[in-house]
Amino acid sequence: MLTFVAVSLAIYALIGLRGLQQRRAYFARLHAELAPGQTVALGSGIYGTTVAVRSDTVDIRVKSGALMTVSRYAISAIVKEEQHHAQHSADAH
Repeated sequence: MLTFVAVSLAIYALIGLRGLQQRRAYFARLHAELAPGQTVALGSGIYGTTVAVRSDTVDIRVKSGALMTVSRYAISAIVKEEQHHAQHSADAH
């Protein structure tokens, strides 16, 4: 019984470690690809366009025209142009 529990915990730990490695790789690519003019989504659900990218912060212009300075680690995704247009089409209906 103890062997079964130990093996189950080892499998669970390996699966969790693999997921963590995949998330780290995703965010490493995301931060390497950040550039001015991209539409991005923040972890809080705010969408905006990057204006300036610095080592620790990013300036983002939101729909109202306001300029926000956020931590580059607050950005959860770079929104591809097709996704951005699809979202705005859905919002219009």
